[in-house]
Amino acid sequence: MRLILFVLPALLLIFSACANHAADNQFYEKALSDHFCSESFFKAEQKRMDSNKDIIYTGLNAGAIARNCQDFNTSNDFLDKAEEAYKYDVDLEGLGSKGARLVGSALVNEAVFDYQGTLYERIMVNVYKGLNFMSLNDFENARVEFNRALMRQDKAKEYFASQIAASRVEFEEAKKTQNFDENMQQNYKNVLSQYDHLLKDFDTSKNFINPYATYTAALFFFLDKDYTRAVDLLKEVAVINSRSAEFKKEFRVFNQYASSTNPQRLQKYIFVVYESGFGAGLDELSFTLPFIFDDNLITSSFALPTLKKRENSFSYLLANETKTSQFVSFDDVIATEFKTELASKITKAISSTILKTTLNAAVAKNDPTGGLLSMASSIVTASTSRADVRFWNALPKFASVAMIENNGELVIKSDDGRILYTNNEINKDENAMLVIRSYLRYLPNAFYLIQP
Repeated sequence: MRLILFVLPALLLIFSACANHAADNQFYEKALSDHFCSESFFKAEQKRMDSNKDIIYTGLNAGAIARNCQDFNTSNDFLDKAEEAYKYDVDLEGLGSKGARLVGSALVNEAVFDYQGTLYERIMVNVYKGLNFMSLNDFENARVEFNRALMRQDKAKEYFASQIAASRVEFEEAKKTQNFDENMQQNYKNVLSQYDHLLKDFDTSKNFINPYATYTAALFFFLDKDYTRAVDLLKEVAVINSRSAEFKKEFRVFNQYASSTNPQRLQKYIFVVYESGFGAGLDELSFTLPFIFDDNLITSSFALPTLKKRENSFSYLLANETKTSQFVSFDDVIATEFKTELASKITKAISSTILKTTLNAAVAKNDPTGGLLSMASSIVTASTSRADVRFWNALPKFASVAMIENNGELVIKSDDGRILYTNNEINKDENAMLVIRSYLRYLPNAFYLIQP
């Protein structure tokens, strides 16, 4: 009985912590949309980081909020710590730690551990650090960040190939479970069929390329006057968007600069980059499935994350009356990685449920407390079968672009004709870049003018 009184509250406390992740997501989303820039908030987030509390999740979200406030140094401080945690706590995690995490996630769930992030988030960490350095006119460090983003992108195919192979190994290992056909194979098919329906509105790719990272890197090298590197990178995006008149126009200009012996004499341009809305987030999806143990049918429940679409902002913007052209859906970038890792998530969740249900059945069969221990075990199982719904709230839903001639003036209008931004003091003798971030149509927007 004492064991019950000690273990049950502890595990229910874990459950309580897990349940708060959805509330954290909502808090970060509201801080972004409301343009929340409180010094006390950043101090509190820094204190969490210093206490080693969920560094990646905290760093990503706080870093985006600081960027939204145009506090680029603070933003990079948070993003630096998140990237460092990726390296030391995820990429270089020791075998002992990985083993403990594997056992812990099987008995409890992933949400009790620190967030490990996704590959598309890692790439975007370097993209946003690069853009922050550009806003600080530190093009040397910006070059380092964009090179890192491109390197991570090059490794994406290799990473996902290993993930797919690992999923096969996990499924083969699962064949050792009791009543494999009914408990694992059939339930796996049932869960996967529900996801096929839920993900039908997302367009997934097998290329694992984020065109936004490549495009912003191309713009960096163009503004840094490395025109040969810039045109090579833009070519990758132009091929993906081969029917886009916008990218055909931009590619001609990039090629012109790369082949010119005196590019300083060429027409100068402003590149408008518009990040719109909130990219796909995560929600919890619950399943109740049948399992067979010792010829007895037992139903058990568990939860997995699923993608949820979030709100968009303006469908396009007008830059000096030129309409921006959409070229990347972050929803689809997010869905591609989610779908690739889905088989592994389902296999782990069902295996974990089988383990917990087996333990519950054993407890119920040999319960010396007249049912109290069995009830406690069932409650703990239910309370620890939650989905990990943490994600980086700041990524946009869509990105669109427009290149216009630089005449020293720029007026940005919304899709309903409202003036959002004006600037008549842009240097006509240099190329420039304006990044626009809009989370929701009628809330504050952020504008980042970059000109070397």
